[in-house]
Amino acid sequence: KPSQGTVKVGGEVVAGPNKHVAFMLQKDLLMPWRTIAQNVEFGLELRGVKAAERREVSTRLLAQCHLKGFEGHYPNQLSGGMRQRAAMARTLAVDPLVLLMDEPFSALDAQTKMILQQDLAQTVKTVVFITHGLAEGVALSDRILVMSERPGTIVEEIVVDIPDRDNPMQRRKHARVGDYVSRLMDLLKLDAQADVH
Repeated sequence: KPSQGTVKVGGEVVAGPNKHVAFMLQKDLLMPWRTIAQNVEFGLELRGVKAAERREVSTRLLAQCHLKGFEGHYPNQLSGGMRQRAAMARTLAVDPLVLLMDEPFSALDAQTKMILQQDLAQTVKTVVFITHGLAEGVALSDRILVMSERPGTIVEEIVVDIPDRDNPMQRRKHARVGDYVSRLMDLLKLDAQADVH
């Protein structure tokens, strides 16, 4: 239980697992015995959604995540980047209000990372995104919280005032990105072990 305060999502107090929250980690954690479409549909299956509706959702999201034509493939038949895109489709399939993302793109090549960042930016969601990539943090964020090492206190909150929130590729080209990255670097020098969230 929290030492103080209350966390609510969609007006409900969070006291355990919450159907309005989904998470995505560094590893795709796809189930190897299920096809990519079946992996994407898994959360909906647990919620009792009918097969036809599950298939409609997975087909739409796999196309959105650039995996059209791979629905019947198994995870071991896909590259790491494709697996991570499938994991993102699975995360979005349950239509959460809040996405918790812990370094979800850290192991990907630069091109795949930018594609997934662009896809993520198109979702109208609240996202808590943990990253050690300073430019990635600036490109994807409305706000950046710089945290110290354990016990993890907030060193500073930075409001990112750059247009094109839904277009991280365009945002990366903005003249002020360097200023934000420089500020983050300064903060990290103050606390060399800080994580950027």
